Amino acid sequence: MIPFHHPVEITWEPVSAGTGNYLEDSVKETYDVGHLAPEQTDFGVRISGDSMEPLYHTDDVAWIQKKDSLANGEIGIFYLNGNTYIKELHDEPDGVYLISLNQKYRPIQVLESDSFKIFGKVIGKCKGAEIPGFH
Repeated sequence: MIPFHHPVEITWEPVSAGTGNYLEDSVKETYDVGHLAPEQTDFGVRISGDSMEPLYHTDDVAWIQKKDSLANGEIGIFYLNGNTYIKELHDEPDGVYLISLNQKYRPIQVLESDSFKIFGKVIGKCKGAEIPGFH
């Protein structure tokens, strides 16, 4: 079997596992990530913060498959009112929430008046240090 190799664009501005960062205008670089990224990967994002621990840590790279909708309970990359987050999506009878895995963070409710977008689904991760040439 031939190993899977392809270049993946990784956003330099990290997505927040915490209080939120802006992603749209971030500097992006392309890296040959080889077998580190699943074949369905559309792009990668650096993670900053501890709200998604113990699964995701600062300087991990999350592999994202572009999607504009997610199933309840899936982890994705979300834009909310100018900031970008990695969170778990919860669609409850009383509203939509972005949930942290780390219990010290409160759920973020998405209101109808909010500017909200789903960038995609997290389909894998690796340590940033595993990517050749990634700083």
